Amino acid sequence: MKLREIQRRVASEMHMNVNMIRYRKAKKMVKDKLAGNFVDGFAMLWDYANELILKNPGSTIKMTVNRITPESPHFNRFYVCFEVLKRGWKKGCKPILGLDGCFLKGPLMSEMLFAFLSLLTTDL
Repeated sequence: MKLREIQRRVASEMHMNVNMIRYRKAKKMVKDKLAGNFVDGFAMLWDYANELILKNPGSTIKMTVNRITPESPHFNRFYVCFEVLKRGWKKGCKPILGLDGCFLKGPLMSEMLFAFLSLLTTDL
């Protein structure tokens, strides 16, 4: 949202007149907080992976990071295949695979791809 739009809304809804410097600072604080939430969320992926291994023995969980510097790894990919899905695939082997993806907005600006198995109960 543009600063002028924020200024207009505050003036009309709250009947306040605030200078642009304060809007600029407030907008920067919000952006910084959102970026911090992304960093915190990615840091929690290690805990999530460990919890998945504990609760789903036999599952495959792989996470890779790019190490530009040793102290700050950058997330690369996260792969999960649950044991129950492995068994189901081996037992029923329905050859219907799908691929989908989406573009991520915000500070990430990347693409997320999904490969999935469609379990159909009816004949095609």
